[in-house]
Amino acid sequence: MSRYDTIQKFSKNKKTIIGTSYLPKVEEKNSDTLLISTVGDRCDLLAQEYYGTPKLWWYIATVNNLKSNNIAAGTQLRIPISVEDAVLK
Repeated sequence: MSRYDTIQKFSKNKKTIIGTSYLPKVEEKNSDTLLISTVGDRCDLLAQEYYGTPKLWWYIATVNNLKSNNIAAGTQLRIPISVEDAVLK
């Protein structure tokens, strides 16, 4: 599943433009995994480890209000077990 599959696309001058996406709000659940990041942790690597694909890096970043794929060591992170809310509109 690509994060761009559900986003509106526009064609202009033979170029495809990606529309604005609205990130999901994910409620905290008891089943979420909580962890403290270490040196070298990135959202794409955590997505690969927990979801089996690095394509869901944006979901981990969204849940934790991160601005980039890189994570500072010592940051507390929440990793939802379910990816059913990983849908962009």
